[in-house]
Amino acid sequence: MKLKDTEVYVDLCKCESSVLANLSVAFVSLYLGHHHLSFCSEEDDTILRTPGCRTDNVLVSGVANTVRHLLLLKDPKHSLLGHDGSCLSGSKEVSPWTNIIEVSFPSDLSSASNAQEVQEALKFLEKILETPFIGPNHRKIRLEAIKLGILPEHNLESREEWPALPLFRQFVHGLHCGITDILLFVMLRAKLSFIGSKLSDVRGSDLLVAYLERVNDFCHDFMDEYLDIVHKVDIARISNNNIVKIDDQLEYPDKETGSVDSTYNLTEDSINRINKIASDTPYSELSELSADWESLSDYLKPQRKSKNNTNKMNQLQSMLSGVAQCIKNVKSTSIRIVDFCSGGGHLGIFLAHHFPSCHVILVETKWGSLRYAKDRIDKLALNNTTLCLANMGQFCGKFEVGVSLHACGSATDMVIQHCLRANAAIVSSPCCYGKIVNSDSIRYPKSKQLAEEVFLPGEYFKVSKLADHERENEVYMKCIDIDRIKHIKEHAYQFATVSKLKPLTCSPKNNLIVAFK
Repeated sequence: MKLKDTEVYVDLCKCESSVLANLSVAFVSLYLGHHHLSFCSEEDDTILRTPGCRTDNVLVSGVANTVRHLLLLKDPKHSLLGHDGSCLSGSKEVSPWTNIIEVSFPSDLSSASNAQEVQEALKFLEKILETPFIGPNHRKIRLEAIKLGILPEHNLESREEWPALPLFRQFVHGLHCGITDILLFVMLRAKLSFIGSKLSDVRGSDLLVAYLERVNDFCHDFMDEYLDIVHKVDIARISNNNIVKIDDQLEYPDKETGSVDSTYNLTEDSINRINKIASDTPYSELSELSADWESLSDYLKPQRKSKNNTNKMNQLQSMLSGVAQCIKNVKSTSIRIVDFCSGGGHLGIFLAHHFPSCHVILVETKWGSLRYAKDRIDKLALNNTTLCLANMGQFCGKFEVGVSLHACGSATDMVIQHCLRANAAIVSSPCCYGKIVNSDSIRYPKSKQLAEEVFLPGEYFKVSKLADHERENEVYMKCIDIDRIKHIKEHAYQFATVSKLKPLTCSPKNNLIVAFK
């Protein structure tokens, strides 16, 4: 893949915070000398939310993913990604800086109507700059700061002298400008343009003003062309747009907080209720399909430490059976299968091979895993796949079947939620029940019936923890998944059941949810 073959997509018609994020990606594209920008709108039929880019059959979405992808295509060791190349590599759920870039900073700026309020949005940045730098290789960094004239000469072997000579950050990650600095800065410049202000209008500490001047020097050569794009934004229109929060949850009291008693103890009455719902809902048997593994290419077989993984092959075979049953019941001549949390593509590639008339979309957040999947797809010459470097919230494409194999904790419910919105069939094997937690868009219990008839306040998360930690965890796993299929049936699915991966020994987490309209 090459940068010159990449198309970058930005949307200047959404709410203001989203436009700021899109504009930051546009600047990075210009900075890299890449002018293949497409200005799309929220009405366009796209698979992923903007900003994003596309190279061949690889789609990328989100500010962090997109800018990292462009920089890596330009230079696999690009200096803006930091000395170890990890800058903004984590998702916004786990990386504070990715969250700042994609969520909090553009949101803070978009709520500010004048330069003074914009200054309020920069307080967190000022606080970071005013905190002396302390981190790994501190001695090495101090030595570099002395060479750069940032610190005076002092005895590096005597740490007692260090507090008297604090090392303040020149940029947010240390001594050198990184992609985080550029993204923060160009969003700020766009906002100032929207309100008719200049960079010189920003007030703050000497550290903040000096920091903005340093980043401005770094970006100066590309700023005029960038501001030409900023001026294309219809600020009056986007100011009237609202952020639409995706949440289709059923209405019932918020009984669970996600916290549990350390003992996970359940009363005898609770155990009886859970045992009853489990016994009243038997496991379903699916028609089994078998794969002739001996005749298949090695690139179709899951590899682990250079040895074929028999358990994983059995899991894939069971997933294949579930998908085949769903495909028979999908009323569409063109079937798209989405493999959420696809990892290295074990499931998605296997399905693409066995269902050549279907198009398989692999959605994964880690580029290393997706690159491994791409290498395998290229070796197999599969032409019915698309790879998406994105989290589930960034995927907005149409599809008929959604699948996931051991999506961790609440990720399984995110998969189900996506499928319900798309009216798509579901084939999902859950995992890590103990990591299920409430979030802004997902609340537990999922179904009205179990919320009212089975789980007392505080019990749901005890059961989910027990599903992971009890030696006899079968009934607890089943109870959680019954809650899921009851929830699915509340969305007018004619078939929703809990089955099993075969043989049962292929995984301790061997439940399989299958559902279709």
